[in-house]
Order: sequence, then C-alpha cells, then structure tokens
Amino acid sequence: MVLTAAARDALARVGTARRGALTLVIGNGCCDSTAPYLFESYLTGPGEVALGELAGAVEVVLDRQLVPLFAGHEVVIDVVEDPAGDSFSCESELGLRFTLARLPALHGAATR
Repeated sequence: MVLTAAARDALARVGTARRGALTLVIGNGCCDSTAPYLFESYLTGPGEVALGELAGAVEVVLDRQLVPLFAGHEVVIDVVEDPAGDSFSCESELGLRFTLARLPALHGAATR
C-alpha cells in the first residue's frame, strides 16, 4: 500500500487529535463498499485480515473476502475534501474522506 502525501498528512492530523490506536479498514460494507474507513480503537473481526501498517502507526485491515481482489495490485490511499461528509470515519471530522485505487502491481513494491 502507498500513501499519497495528502493522505499521510491527514493520518498525522487525525493521530494528533485522537488518543486511541488508529486502524484503516477496507471492508465489504453496504454503503461505500470498499471505501477505506479510519477508526479509533477498532476491534478486528474474525472475517478480517491484517495487511500491515501505514505511516508507522496505523494498522490496515482488509475483509477476508476481498483478498483475491487486491492480490497483484498496488493499492494507493489518497484523501479528498468532503466538507458535507456524514461518515463514521475519523477523517470526516476534518472535512476529508479517504479513497483508494487499485493499480497494477509494481515489482518490489511494499507496504509503506
């Protein structure tokens, strides 16, 4: 997974405002499907797989059913302005929304 500079900044801003551990969840939800959600003090469920960490402190969790869809792809996490957002995701308090893009895999790419 790769963070854009804007996403890295948003994670840092949320991390400063929150006390609990942050987890970025890429789920199989009903509303935004695979949109990434950032939660504080998240309890990983039995149907989720830990993928690693972003920015040295944010755990990334993926719904187990989505693993085949992400295999062989580089995942880019970005952030966009969303001032009217009504999400449970922590960055919505800053008027932001995380997004993701699946790109063809890059040789030698690793979670960053």
